[in-house]
Amino acid sequence: MVEELVDVVIHVKVPKKYAEEFRKEVEARAWYLAHKKELFENLKKLKGIMKTDKSWKEIKRELYEGLID
Repeated sequence: MVEELVDVVIHVKVPKKYAEEFRKEVEARAWYLAHKKELFENLKKLKGIMKTDKSWKEIKRELYEGLID
C-alpha cells in the first residue's frame, strides 16, 4: 500500500553558513520517513546473512547517518 505524500513548507531562520547543511538534513530525514518501511523490510531480509558484532540498533543508526552524509 502506497501512502499519500504531501508537501510541507516550513519557514525557519538559520545562519546563512548553515542553510545548505540544514536543508540537506531535513530532506534526508523526509526521504527516510517516506522509505522507512521499505528499508526495514530489506533489513529483515538481510538479517543473519552478514556476520557482525554490531547490534541492529547500531546498524540502523549507521544506515540513517549514511543518508545525511
